[in-house]
Amino acid sequence: MGTTVVGFRLGWDRKGRQTTVVLTEAGVLHHSSGLLGLAPRPTRPHAPVGADPHPVPRQAATLRKLYAELLHQGYTRTLIAPACVRLDTGERPLHPRPWGEHAPTPHPELIAEFTGAAPAGPGSLEDALTAFFRAIGLTARSGSTAPPGPAAVPPGVPPAVREALRCLAEGRTLVSRPRRGAGWTVTGAGVRLNVGPAGEDLSHREVAELQAALTAWLRHQRRPGAGSGAGSGAR
Repeated sequence: MGTTVVGFRLGWDRKGRQTTVVLTEAGVLHHSSGLLGLAPRPTRPHAPVGADPHPVPRQAATLRKLYAELLHQGYTRTLIAPACVRLDTGERPLHPRPWGEHAPTPHPELIAEFTGAAPAGPGSLEDALTAFFRAIGLTARSGSTAPPGPAAVPPGVPPAVREALRCLAEGRTLVSRPRRGAGWTVTGAGVRLNVGPAGEDLSHREVAELQAALTAWLRHQRRPGAGSGAGSGAR
């Protein structure tokens, strides 16, 4: 019968780890994690809590939060960009009370098919979620789960800051260029410095890019409901 899912896979190069998260049309979040280059180990899925009449949008918000948290932890390498995929593998029936002894069990075949069927190339989490909602007939509801629009930007704001602020307002992530041992990640949820075994001096250009990202983040935090952005890398 098959099912439609949306998911992604991120890697943490410094620790040699990877993690995959997949959301199904029944609102079940499937996870797997492990070492880079090895078969990932599935963990217990997260089913909708309680008698939620709209579990998918709520679980989609959790998916966004997980994406932001993983980036913040250090999973900044995109192994599989966020994508909506139609699978041949059917979703297992969900118990009316999906917790305790009735909680869903790991479904490695579903995750494996997603990783094999997901398209190569870049993609944003918001685009993938939009396609997912449309595919399962929740197009009208997808707008309620999108991040709030950008606030008005005062005149005189440098173009680099304006662009960075737009990315944060869209739920995207600002990251430094990956060629250096020292770098940074800026999301709507926070700012993280990534330092390798030895520190490195930033070039003038890199300092300017970081300044623009931090300025945008400070402005982004002044918006109502800010602090929950997530999404694909802006660089």
